[in-house]
Amino acid sequence: MPERKKEVKTYKIEYVCDECGEGDMRPTGICLTSNPPQYPHTCTVCGHEKRFRDKKYPLTVYEES
Repeated sequence: MPERKKEVKTYKIEYVCDECGEGDMRPTGICLTSNPPQYPHTCTVCGHEKRFRDKKYPLTVYEES
């Protein structure tokens, strides 16, 4: 099948801490092998911890122009 090239825009999606509202949530590097998988994150400012299912922040999203 021939290749096709399309222009896309790239977006970085951050998750702002629910606790302090200032820091960004970052993954700890651990993956909990539940179904679905969970990814523990820690706030860059206050250290608050939160688990996300199927997502590791920051996310990269591509949209066609």
